[in-house]
Parts: sequence; C-alpha cells; structure tokens
Amino acid sequence: MLGSSTPPVRTMPRRTYASRAIAVLVLVAVLFWAGVYDEAVFAELTEAWQKVLTMLGFTDQLAAVQQSVSGEVTKRSLPAVLTYALLYTGVCLLLLRLLLPARHMRLILLLYGAVFGCCAVLLVVGRLAGDVPWIYQLGRRLIDFIVSPLPVIGLVVLLRWYAPATGR
Repeated sequence: MLGSSTPPVRTMPRRTYASRAIAVLVLVAVLFWAGVYDEAVFAELTEAWQKVLTMLGFTDQLAAVQQSVSGEVTKRSLPAVLTYALLYTGVCLLLLRLLLPARHMRLILLLYGAVFGCCAVLLVVGRLAGDVPWIYQLGRRLIDFIVSPLPVIGLVVLLRWYAPATGR
C-alpha cells in the first residue's frame, strides 16, 4: 500500500532462530549442571586458585583474607566463590541477552549491578558493625538469590511478556 505508515515485519531467519535456541538450551544446561554439581565445581576452583596463588606466592595473604571473612558469609575459598559467582552471572547475562531484546540489557545490567552493590554494602556494614550475623545472613541470601536462575526467570517474564512491546 502506498502511504502506509506500518513498517514491514522483520522475522528472524530460521537458521538464526535455531542456533539461538540451541545456544539457550546449552546455557540452561550449563546453569543446571553448575547448580547440581556445585560442590565439585567449588572443589575444582579452590584447587585451581590454590595452585595459582601458590605459584605467585600469595598463599599467606589469601589465608589472612580468608580468616577475616565471617563464616556467615562463606566457609569456602573466597577466590573460588568470586569466580563461581562471576562465571554463573556471566552465563545468566548471556542467557538473558539471547532471550530478550537488546534494548533491555542496560536495565538488566543496572539491576544486577544494584543487587551486587547491595550485597557489598551489607557485607561491609556487617563487618563495620562488629560482625552482626543477621546483616551477613541478609547479604548471603541476596548473593544466593542473584547467583541463581531466579533473576533470569523473573526478568524474562517481566521484560518479555509483561513489558509493552514498544521499540523503546
């Protein structure tokens, strides 16, 4: 039609859709595997970090830092926990990028950053307040939430099906 203001509908090519679906399934499987075998993953990460830090001569510094971390926060190796959290979160963000339009990524990154910021604030406040257990526990629960599939599920539902499908 001449003079029509409706832009043509662009569909994703079948090959792109199939490869995206396969990538989503692989990432979901990785998250599922990491959740089921987290003890084994932490053991491997702890061993790897121990070797690296020993090779670099930082074992004493790691031991000092590890002793200053409350058992309410973690009883595992701090580098292993941070590595696991960053890798798991990275897979979640990649999964969100595949499932949602690119326009939502800025909001998603802000939300993840805000939650990690809240975790850091709670842990620092807990430390400065004299190792207050309930503050550490709250921070730990927030960490457990953000390093889980729950934010992915919630954001996909909210941003894909609830948010208006505008070009903004």
